[in-house]
Amino acid sequence: MKPAVQLKPHQEYAREWLLQNQRCILADQPRVGKTLPTASAALEHLPALVVCPAIAKTVWERAFNALDSSVPVAVVTGRKAAQELHLKAQTRAVVVINYDLLADVQEHAFQDFQTLVLDESHRIKNEKAKRTKAAMKAMRHIGRVYALSGTPIPNRPIELWPLLNGLGIYRGGWYDFAARYAKMWKAPWGMDVSGASNLPELRAMMRPHVLRRKKDDVFTDYNEPQVSLITFDLPVDKREQEFDADALVENPNALMAFEGLSVIMREAGMRKVKPACEFIGDLMESESKLVVFAHHKDVVAQLAQGLQAYHPVTITGDTPAAQRQRAMDEFQDPASTTRIIVGNIAAMSEGVDLSAADVVVFVEATWQTSALEQASSRVENIAKAGTKPLVYLLTIRASLDHNVLGKVLRKLNVIDQII
Repeated sequence: MKPAVQLKPHQEYAREWLLQNQRCILADQPRVGKTLPTASAALEHLPALVVCPAIAKTVWERAFNALDSSVPVAVVTGRKAAQELHLKAQTRAVVVINYDLLADVQEHAFQDFQTLVLDESHRIKNEKAKRTKAAMKAMRHIGRVYALSGTPIPNRPIELWPLLNGLGIYRGGWYDFAARYAKMWKAPWGMDVSGASNLPELRAMMRPHVLRRKKDDVFTDYNEPQVSLITFDLPVDKREQEFDADALVENPNALMAFEGLSVIMREAGMRKVKPACEFIGDLMESESKLVVFAHHKDVVAQLAQGLQAYHPVTITGDTPAAQRQRAMDEFQDPASTTRIIVGNIAAMSEGVDLSAADVVVFVEATWQTSALEQASSRVENIAKAGTKPLVYLLTIRASLDHNVLGKVLRKLNVIDQII
């Protein structure tokens, strides 16, 4: 049966590379196109288990159906279905499950699969998390493991250990890895593993097992995004002075880790809603579609309210899967009156195609380099040519957010040294 879609040459290369290497990391930049070649490789060794963010489950289901509609695909929904996963493998050639349910799968069920796909594999960065432990068990039982991530190192080298150990690339323990590559030292508050050390050695160890291509490596007419920092002259909360920008940069979950910070940043986000809507309104004079990101749900709601003239759709962590897909389909439809999609960074930054737009506006920006890159890449697509994506980061002049963003973006240099 002829597939409904054909792989592009660079995707064919990725497919063959996966099949040859068996346990490896496909680290192409976001939007280069990792899903189809990986699904195609997985079809060669069934049954296959695909683990991905919840929002990406329908993306994988569609990919397998497009490649071979005769292959049955089961999408796991709910804890009970996850606990009965061993029954799915017997009746379905492909099983798709999200990371949040992986810990509910019985370990012996992993033995039923020949291929494991870990989409957005940077999600298993915390060795103590249930999803990470479950993923490492799956990697032990399944022979072929394809790990996918456009940003495999979310914040620091230590977060690579679960994946590298699970793949068999690094066989040492966590403490050995931390001492060698994370500049581990005994700080007053405990063992600090937030640093980076011996990066050339780490890169050399990973190189044979990683395929990393940037967009400008694959597309001769690719244009790097044009990033602009837009500053509003609004009052800065005096409480922001209590926080150290450098400490916030080093903590991947700063908003939750530092008491009171989330409230302050939420209030700042709400103050930005009115000028943000005015700024976006000006952009819409010349744009047909636009993507808006925020962090807090009430900021998303207020933005949607202020942008009603453009018939916006919204996606947050509370949006049901079916409604999410309808919102994305409506936004992508050229005939739709929906010109703006507004969403949480966490809920709308992975496994989502928003390529109907060429412009992204962050009313509230993430402080994680990986999430920022993932989110801004949603408007890119391998079928688009010669388009320069525009990314706007909206901040308040002299604010903590403005200062931290500058420091966070410079951290990308460390990531480039490793991969």
